[in-house]
Amino acid sequence: MRIYEFHFFDEADRRPLLDFFDGADDDIAVAAARKRLADHASCIGVEVHEAERLVARLERSATDAG
Repeated sequence: MRIYEFHFFDEADRRPLLDFFDGADDDIAVAAARKRLADHASCIGVEVHEAERLVARLERSATDAG
């Protein structure tokens, strides 16, 4: 298992929320980050990191926003 960090960000690129996830691989971590982003209405996106490596940057589409 790998430990991933989810850095959620808002429209001003502030980072109001940090979460951690244990996952087997990048694809599973990205899917989990996408699902958790749906739970945080104040955030427009999330970056997925494994240690210093940026795995993905996901942004909520305009149709997903509230």
